[in-house]
Amino acid sequence: MGITLIIVGGVVLVTLFASGFDYLTKKRQRLDQETKNKVTELEKKVAELESMITERNDRVLQLEDNVSFVTKLLEEKK
Repeated sequence: MGITLIIVGGVVLVTLFASGFDYLTKKRQRLDQETKNKVTELEKKVAELESMITERNDRVLQLEDNVSFVTKLLEEKK
């Protein structure tokens, strides 16, 4: 009778350990997927911000060219 309890107890413990580790592994994978999704969203936002900065830099360069042109015109009139 004692040996039966030891065997059944061992099987129950092995099953509990396996279930526990399976749960932890799945939880970690879920967290990894959430992290990947957040990183993807952040990459998209960074790309949008970079494109906005590029557009702004282009506008500033165009304004500088226009100001330079107007300055040259004014200097020539003097």
